[in-house]
Amino acid sequence: MKTRMLRAGRGLLGATGIYVIGNILNAAIPFFLLPVLTRVLSPEEYGTVAMFTLVIGIMGAFTGLSVHGAISVRYFQLNERAIARYVGTCLAILAVSTVFILATAALTRPWLEAFTHVPGDWLMIAVLVSAAQFVVNIRLSLWQVKRQPIAYGLFQVSQSVLNASLSLLLVLGTTMAWQGRALGQALAAGGFMLIGLLLLWRNGEVSSPTSKDDARDALRFGVPLIPHALGGLMIVTVDRFMISNMLDVDRTGIYMVALQFGMVLGLIADSFNRAYAPWLMGALVNEDPVRDHKIVRGTYLYFAIASVAALAMAGMAPFVLTILAGEQFQQAADVVPYIAFGYAFCGMYYMVTNYIFFSGKTAYLAMNTFITGLFNVLATYFLIKMNGLVGAAQAFMLSQAFLFLGTWWIACRVRPMPWRAAIFPVPHRRAGRIV
Repeated sequence: MKTRMLRAGRGLLGATGIYVIGNILNAAIPFFLLPVLTRVLSPEEYGTVAMFTLVIGIMGAFTGLSVHGAISVRYFQLNERAIARYVGTCLAILAVSTVFILATAALTRPWLEAFTHVPGDWLMIAVLVSAAQFVVNIRLSLWQVKRQPIAYGLFQVSQSVLNASLSLLLVLGTTMAWQGRALGQALAAGGFMLIGLLLLWRNGEVSSPTSKDDARDALRFGVPLIPHALGGLMIVTVDRFMISNMLDVDRTGIYMVALQFGMVLGLIADSFNRAYAPWLMGALVNEDPVRDHKIVRGTYLYFAIASVAALAMAGMAPFVLTILAGEQFQQAADVVPYIAFGYAFCGMYYMVTNYIFFSGKTAYLAMNTFITGLFNVLATYFLIKMNGLVGAAQAFMLSQAFLFLGTWWIACRVRPMPWRAAIFPVPHRRAGRIV
């Protein structure tokens, strides 16, 4: 038993290391663009880039209707031919939903332009980029469930390299300003969508959809997660919308610099979760009180490490941002401490949300995320009124803490673990109960 746990632990750490390296490289590329772009683009132009990226994320909640998540679950339940048809079904849903979203965006274009401060033509491009990224995510998800982190990392990093290279070429080599950065994102997403489709076809991982039952199943999984996706977007995007409309687009650019710095902690947490989630899903299949006890104690250790990392990041912010972003973005240092702790809570959320996915009771997660999103809207509004730019970061931190605690509470009920007993050296062997 102990030997199996050690082997599993080494495998988990090895996969985590690969995901961490991939995510760090993936994040480092746009991070190293920061000193260039913040000196070429004004805070207002940098803020417009941030809003364009934000619109892509929002459209991504609707293009595809979140059905790609079903592939990761059904992969363990279907044979190769069936999962290939299932992938084809999800791509068909993507095509239909993208046409609908494009039509809706065209009809509401004047309102969307006023609200997002992004020109209408670029709003249409954002819809197409979100659809392209959906295909990329399917390709990445299949590598993740097959436990192929090297392929995952190479594909992810290569897209970022192309994104950054095209952005620099278009911003520095032409007369384009923020549009060059946005076009670089769009071309990279489109190119890797085509590569992803080619790889899916060559590997026999996609085939023509033939079953309405597959479509119903994918929609039953994905559609209830739309409130979850919207709630998540309200948590991570409403701050920039409110800063743009309540303060100005210049402040959005400053805030985005702080977010990119704090996002380093979020990316490390995400990297660990990409390796940890498949391992945990396999471990939870058979109830084992001793193993559950060790998992919980490891989770508490993770919470402590995340908190210390956030403190360290907050302390380094003034010095590092002076070098990276220059004096005109120095105000971002005041925002970083709250952003860093927000991402620490986000990492803690990852550690408990997998129990809900394991139970299949995702409606509870969707409800919690949506409620947290509404809380974030109110908190962001009032805290910006009170504290300006720093208030937006304070609301982000509080909302991430709210989401983590609510998710933990749900996880305790849908898949009990020894959260209390694990504090003590000897576990209570009462399987299936909270002790």
